[in-house]
Amino acid sequence: MMDALRYEWVRLRTIRSTYWIIGIALGFQLAMSFLIGALAGDDAGGTDSFAILVTIGASTGFAPLFIAYVIGLMGVFSMGHEYRHGMIRATLTAVPQRWAVLAAKVLLIVAVSAACALACVLIALLSATIFSIELPGWGEVLAISSGTTIFAVLFSLSGLAYATITRNQTAAVALLLLVPTILEGIIKSVILAIHAASDDPTGKGGGVWLIKYLPYDSGGQMYTRRSLEDLLEIFGVVPFGPVGGGLVMGTFVALLLAVGSYLFLRRDA
Repeated sequence: MMDALRYEWVRLRTIRSTYWIIGIALGFQLAMSFLIGALAGDDAGGTDSFAILVTIGASTGFAPLFIAYVIGLMGVFSMGHEYRHGMIRATLTAVPQRWAVLAAKVLLIVAVSAACALACVLIALLSATIFSIELPGWGEVLAISSGTTIFAVLFSLSGLAYATITRNQTAAVALLLLVPTILEGIIKSVILAIHAASDDPTGKGGGVWLIKYLPYDSGGQMYTRRSLEDLLEIFGVVPFGPVGGGLVMGTFVALLLAVGSYLFLRRDA
């Protein structure tokens, strides 16, 4: 296992995409959080302001968590590069234990993704300090920071799983970008349209309960504070809270990794 970790660590820190991804995530967070901080009014502060600063507006539910999408590419490339550049055979020759190869990738992606997300949170805290934005209580700071970090890590792991399942880097990137934004949006729209046309459009019956089980949408509850989902309550949609939403997304990612692991262990390189 240690050999697999060393091998993956060397691979991860010797490919340029790792530094590009981290640089883009931190650079975007720095530029946008400082811009938001500079434009904030004198009365800015509290939970909502800090959440917007950390997530660059994603906490409102009207924008995606950009840093998660960027960091998620690291998960895709962790396995995608192996197949795109034909390195998987060399990897399995150096470390024949497939379970160790996959476990090393998962562990390092978790560590690097978490470190990158936490660095983005620290940038937001720096911005709040520089522009005198009053922070909420430390319990709320911890909740928003941990929710953002956990979402980014799970998002990155789902990218790794997509690449492992498809063995195609381009397809994995497409899935990582389109499933949370397009596919879940289509499913939500179809369910709401059917529910709105039913005899009880404001009730909780029918298939409206399925909406809160959309994995990425549910996972977003870990960092949202004023959410677009609140507007859907007129249709009977009651989303999970941060813990429930995190468990839904975590379960989904675990299932993706389980499928990817099964395929990786069973099929040819």
